[in-house]
Amino acid sequence: MKIKGSGVESFVRKPVVSCVLVYGPDYGLVQERTRTLVESVLGKNATDPFRFAELSAAAVAADPALLADEAGALSFGGGRRVVRVRAATDGLAQAFANVMAARAGRQPESESLVIADAGDLGARSALRLLFEDSPEAAALPCYVEEGDGLTAFVGTTLRTLGHRVDRTAVEWIGNALGGDRAVVRGELEKLSLYVGQGAEITVADAAACLGDSAEVTLDDAGVAAVAGDIHGLDRALARSFQSGATATGVLRAVGRHLQRVHQVVGLVESGASAASAMAGLRPPVFFKQKDAYESAIASWNAGSLARALELLADAELECKRTNVPDEAIAWRAVLRIASAARRGTAAS
Repeated sequence: MKIKGSGVESFVRKPVVSCVLVYGPDYGLVQERTRTLVESVLGKNATDPFRFAELSAAAVAADPALLADEAGALSFGGGRRVVRVRAATDGLAQAFANVMAARAGRQPESESLVIADAGDLGARSALRLLFEDSPEAAALPCYVEEGDGLTAFVGTTLRTLGHRVDRTAVEWIGNALGGDRAVVRGELEKLSLYVGQGAEITVADAAACLGDSAEVTLDDAGVAAVAGDIHGLDRALARSFQSGATATGVLRAVGRHLQRVHQVVGLVESGASAASAMAGLRPPVFFKQKDAYESAIASWNAGSLARALELLADAELECKRTNVPDEAIAWRAVLRIASAARRGTAAS
C-alpha cells in the first residue's frame, strides 16, 4: 500500500505492516521517518544489537539470503526485532519479495519490522511498485515540503521546542526556509537557542538569526522576476547560484510565483478585486512580498502569463537537451520575464 498525506505521521508511530519502504528526494525526512519507525518497535533502545540489525544494500545484493535470515531471526532476550536496509535500490526487489512471500497471511506484529530506506524512486521503480502492491508492505514517499505543509511543520516544531510564535513569523520562516527536512529542523533549533527557552518568536527574531540562509533564496528570485525588479533579481540569482542552486531550481521558483500571479490575475479579469483575489492565495502572500505581488498583478494579464510559463518550460527543456551552460539559459529566460514586467509589456 502507499501511505501519504495525513496518514503518514500516525502510520510511522504504529505501522500496520511488517515491511516498509521509506523513499524520496528529501533525505532528511527519509531519515526522520525511518528513525520514528525504528522507535515504534524499540523505543529508545534503537542500538540494542540483539533487536536491531542494519544491512547495507551492497551486502544484500551480494547475498540475497542475508535479508531473509535477518528478517526471520529471533532476538536473544525476546521482543520484536527491526531490520533496516540502507540505500535500497531496485536490484534488491527480489530479496524483499522473498521476505514478503514468506510472511503472507501472518500477523505483522509477529514478525520483525523490515525497513528499507531509499532515495528518489520513479513511478516505475520495481522496488517502489513491490511495496505499494503488496498487502504485507507499505511505501512512504518523502517529498520536499513547501507551502502549507512546510508552514505547519515550522509551527509545530517551534511549539514543541516550547515557543510561542505568531502566524506572521511562521509564514516568514516557511517562505524563507525550504528543502531538506533535516536542514529546516536544524535551522529551527538554532532559532530556538537564539531566542532562549520559552521565548516568543517574532519575524525580527527569525530574520536576525537565520540571516543569509533564509533571506537569500530562490524565492527572492521568483518574486523579483514576476514584479520586474531587475536589480533584485540580479542579486538573488547571483547569490542563489553561489549557494549551489541549479538552473532548473531557479526556473521552477520563478514558475511557482508566475502561477500564483496567474491565479490572481484570472480572478481579477473575471471581476474580482485584486485585494480579495490575492487574499485567497494559499499559502498567503508573505507580508514583505505584498508590494511586489501588487506590482506584478498590475503588470501581467492571463495571456502573457501563459506565454511566460511556456518560456520557462522551454528553457528547462533547453537545459536538458543542449550543451549551452544551464545557468546562462536560466538567466536569459528569467531576465526576459522580468524585463517584460518592468516595461509593462506583459499586460499589453
